[in-house]
Amino acid sequence: MRGVLCDSLFRLFGHRICCGRIPAWTAGVGQRWDTYDKAPFNLYNVVWRVQNWVRCGMTD
Repeated sequence: MRGVLCDSLFRLFGHRICCGRIPAWTAGVGQRWDTYDKAPFNLYNVVWRVQNWVRCGMTD
């Protein structure tokens, strides 16, 4: 199921969903920026984790 979802997101959004550049301003939103294990709710870290989840779940 995850593979189908990740593949569908990739077909819909292209490389932006898994490999797109994360804007620097996102590091200032939410928690103070730190590594994702220390500040998991910082917007930059959330976007990075979503991109990683999609990359690792693709079947193609």
